Amino acid sequence: MKTLHALVVATTLAAGALFSSQALAHASLTASEPAAGATVAPAPKEIALSFNEKVEAAFSSITLADAGGKPVAVGKAKVDGANPAVLRLSLPALAPGAYTVGWAAAGRDGHRRKGEFTFTVK
Repeated sequence: MKTLHALVVATTLAAGALFSSQALAHASLTASEPAAGATVAPAPKEIALSFNEKVEAAFSSITLADAGGKPVAVGKAKVDGANPAVLRLSLPALAPGAYTVGWAAAGRDGHRRKGEFTFTVK
């Protein structure tokens, strides 16, 4: 009976360790260009977001809004072909001012994470 109990406990612990690492595997933003809070000159031609893992293009996006909250006309974000952990968005010419970048990214586990940060064009 003790052997069976030990086997059940060991199996439960092993399964928990296996699934807990997968459950924590959400795509997290590790770096951005321009950097959060940065003041840049000249205006960037693109936004590049780096994540801790490959992101799924179909469930990941980048938005850009001006200081008044008005969306800036941009296309669709694309996963970098050379590094699937990087999401890029080409930008139109930006006027001086503050901008807010909104992002959503889904990693291999399918869970979407969202965030935002600001930068300023001098």
